[in-house]
Amino acid sequence: MNLYKSTKKALVLALATLATTSCNVLDRDPLDQVGPKAYYNTADQLSTFPINYYASIFQGHGSGRWNAGIALYDNGTDNQAGTQPNRQTFSNDQWKVGSTGQPDISSIRNVNVFLSNVLPKYEAGTITGNADDIKHYIGEAYVIRAMLYFDVLTSYGDFPILDETKILKDTDDQLILEASRRMPRNEVARFILKDLDKAISMLRASYPANQRLTKLAAQLLKSRVALYEGTFELHHRGSGRVPGDANWPGKDKEWNAGKTFNQQAEVEFFLTEAKNAAKIVADAVQLTENSHKMNPDLPNFSGWNPYYEMFASRSLAGYPEILLWRQYNKERGIVHLVSHQLISGTNSGWTRGLVESFLMKDGKPYYAKTGSYTDATLEDVKKDRDERLSLFLFDEKTPRFYDTEKREVRAYEFPNMIDKPEVRDVTGYAQRKYYNYDPAMRAGSEMNDVSGVPILRASEAYLNYIEASYELTKTLDADARKYWDALRKRAGITGSIDETIAATDMSKEANVNRASYDWGAFSAGQPVDKTLYSIRRERRCEFAGEGMRNEDLVRWCAMDQVKNYQIEGVNIWTKMYTYPYFIERDKQGNFVKEGGQYKSRIVADGTSKSNLSARSLGVYHRPYQIISKENNNVMYDGYTFYLAHYLAPVTIQTMELCSPTGKVDASYFYQNINWPTSADKPYALK
Repeated sequence: MNLYKSTKKALVLALATLATTSCNVLDRDPLDQVGPKAYYNTADQLSTFPINYYASIFQGHGSGRWNAGIALYDNGTDNQAGTQPNRQTFSNDQWKVGSTGQPDISSIRNVNVFLSNVLPKYEAGTITGNADDIKHYIGEAYVIRAMLYFDVLTSYGDFPILDETKILKDTDDQLILEASRRMPRNEVARFILKDLDKAISMLRASYPANQRLTKLAAQLLKSRVALYEGTFELHHRGSGRVPGDANWPGKDKEWNAGKTFNQQAEVEFFLTEAKNAAKIVADAVQLTENSHKMNPDLPNFSGWNPYYEMFASRSLAGYPEILLWRQYNKERGIVHLVSHQLISGTNSGWTRGLVESFLMKDGKPYYAKTGSYTDATLEDVKKDRDERLSLFLFDEKTPRFYDTEKREVRAYEFPNMIDKPEVRDVTGYAQRKYYNYDPAMRAGSEMNDVSGVPILRASEAYLNYIEASYELTKTLDADARKYWDALRKRAGITGSIDETIAATDMSKEANVNRASYDWGAFSAGQPVDKTLYSIRRERRCEFAGEGMRNEDLVRWCAMDQVKNYQIEGVNIWTKMYTYPYFIERDKQGNFVKEGGQYKSRIVADGTSKSNLSARSLGVYHRPYQIISKENNNVMYDGYTFYLAHYLAPVTIQTMELCSPTGKVDASYFYQNINWPTSADKPYALK
């Protein structure tokens, strides 16, 4: 979030959604010359405003040259690892209080200007065109503002509440300053839900090919926001991050005087809203079928498994589970490189912790398996497991592509762990979700992929209901069981929910001394009960590789206990290190021998030339212990979480410019709990 300005008026004008004369409403030249008052007079003109925000709010694969898009969004969590560790979140020398910079709310301002000009015309009936279209596009604007506010809520918590009614005169300095007051986060969340309710009342029930928002899409977003806030306020209670806490920074501000904060009532309100909105979606939309076929019959690349292809097809219009998706088009230059990257290497990889969280097909955790569990090969890891692991993770025999010259299927064979970083399988666990077997999608390293991207899936509503319902009552009601059974059936799990819960051992799942334990087993540093953990585990597996993990960990307050946590990958030192990939070859492609033994390409001595972690550290590859501490690896001791990092810090400039005295201690935009009020300082304590 970066909006750099230099004066108090510049910041508070932005916070008051002013500066309309310089506002480029649609971020494109013609309209900033015309102006919103003169322009928004027809349904077609209204339609152009919200669509400009889709790409930034509902993110797709992007168009980076060496980019696997959404498949990388879980990097830096206990689910997924890039070549570089997440130093900002899990060390104490990167994320500091800035001296300059301000929250970028220019898009919120733009939506407010749009609504302030359009709503009077709508109420007066002067906008021409189809009445349902007019309502729909205004409804979209409310969703856009809601999601922009959700972004600042998840980043900062408390935040100024600004709507289209707060268009103030730039001469009203005191009113402008007062508009910068941070309001309690529960009030911000209620404001978001109010916007989403307005949107739901105005949006169409359906839209061709689900290419724009609908009532059900808005209901899903409502359940997401409400679940986030309800669980955040529940699990962060007492931390100073929840209104009503004794050490909440907003407690002594005059605009909060006289307010009472019934924390339990707020939690119940948000969880009930989440449950009710999720049920509307879950009851209306069935899950996409899993054919239980794990691989295509190449060269035929389509029609083999709807569940897999829901993530890897040109068009996603035929999948009712997908409530919103992004379409790509080569003729228009809207393309990406994801399929090519997924088979070449993504500079990323799933973690051992994520992989071990997938159940066996009988519904039991891997450690409760009848007979011994082995992970010596990727194929071993996937044997008799949840089919989401089998479908969305490459193993040695997984088809990679069809070789048209040799007329044969080429298999994945090995994890690409020691080649150049941009094509490296960092942990050895390579994600297959989003990989399209259509050869046109991966024609060399050029941008050819036009596979559609799911943005909103109804399966989230199933999981939102299960979690909200259980957090409210500590029981699984009939609907929760119905939705959970549907998810498990699609994943090929045969055992019952109760069998899974009974076989879940929290002394293992919540053992901080166990390598690669699941952070979701904790809230506020304490283990959760095994039913709640099982719900969280289900969510982890359903959304693996979809960029939802960090948001879940934050709202669960699931990282208090993270200290010196080592990210691990495949079991490299039992068998995989012997794979031909790791053997040196000469220019003719022959294996090289040295001293009667094949010469390994692996260097694991902790020096700057190392490419794998040392065998002495254990059989599992540790991507952040490849280089020793003595060779300046500052993250060698692993991830440690600092409590301040649940929320972003406020910059010194923002606090000063939003202060009636110009001093930080009087600021209306106060600092978040645990962060210092001096520049270039991190939070020093665990």
